Amino acid sequence: MKLPPDPSSRSSVHWTVRMNRRNRTIFYPLLFLALGSHLLVTDAPGWTWVLLALNYLVFPQAAYWRARHAVDPLRAEMQNLDTDVVLFGLWAGILGFPLWITFMLVASGCINVVVFHGARGGIRLVVGIATGVALATIVAPLTWKPDTDLRTSLLCITAMGLYLFAFASDGYHRAIAQHRVHAQLRKQFEEIQSLQVQLSEQALRDPLTGLSNRRHLDTVLAATLERCRSEGQPLSLLLLDIDHFKSINDAHGHSTGDLVLQAMAQLLLQHVRPEDAACRLGGEEFVVVLDNTPLAVAIERAQELRRAFEALRIRAPSAELTATLSCGVAAFPDQGDTPQALIACADQAMYAAQQAGRNRVTSSARPPTEQTADSTLMA
Repeated sequence: MKLPPDPSSRSSVHWTVRMNRRNRTIFYPLLFLALGSHLLVTDAPGWTWVLLALNYLVFPQAAYWRARHAVDPLRAEMQNLDTDVVLFGLWAGILGFPLWITFMLVASGCINVVVFHGARGGIRLVVGIATGVALATIVAPLTWKPDTDLRTSLLCITAMGLYLFAFASDGYHRAIAQHRVHAQLRKQFEEIQSLQVQLSEQALRDPLTGLSNRRHLDTVLAATLERCRSEGQPLSLLLLDIDHFKSINDAHGHSTGDLVLQAMAQLLLQHVRPEDAACRLGGEEFVVVLDNTPLAVAIERAQELRRAFEALRIRAPSAELTATLSCGVAAFPDQGDTPQALIACADQAMYAAQQAGRNRVTSSARPPTEQTADSTLMA
């Protein structure tokens, strides 16, 4: 069973209860002075002084104690506010509705209930004031004594001014705090969005080379192929493999092999157009999707890549290396009309280039099911 919060802990007290206790602690002694000044002028009986002291000196702390120890502190505090309004009406009726005092009591009661209940608070205000006035008739017949002396009027103005100042100050600080919270939440939301973008990017990127990975290739190739099909445009695919890459790893270490892979990736990024896509398929294999590119042009671009990679001087800790690549080329629609068919055809052509001595570009003029490679090109 969940235990209720420890009443002795300040953090367990609802903020509304704490705020209203502070407001009563500040405002009610001022009300005591203002109403007491009027009682002195009117030579009121002793029981009114007792009632005044109980209401404005004792009641604020009693109301706080009741709300703090209630099972539902917020509900108890709303009941305290209703009691405030009833007592305001009671004092207005007992004193004969002096204008400054009545205005001060009704205005403060209006602020208290409307701020927590909205427009419906107006109904609670009217009902509470009317109830208080009705109770006043039990004490004595209602009279009409609207005048107050200068001292009482000034005390009413001072009390009301200080109450409004405290209320507005509290609203200001809460608005500033809310603005800061919103700013922090907005910053956190932007950071989360940025992190989501980074995670999405990482999910589609090869961490070593920075190129798109196989998952992104599947998406891009399928979408590009479908668009080329609908627009009647050609599409070519290059499948590149670094020659003797295992020997490079064995002879110079995997860190040097990583440098070779990164050099290959940088070369591809320098040679692809914005509408093309360069991806690392896995290991030492790379794929380039050439949008709106026929087979003959794709072969020329593959040869440019091959020559540029052969000319690279890759500086490794142990030595300066050179490497070559073998490339297979396949084109839509002649050699495949699905992503899988194009990759298989390019893979077959690349295998033919390796069998022919490596460091060359090969294209298969027929689909891979024909098991032929009738066009082998070498610079």
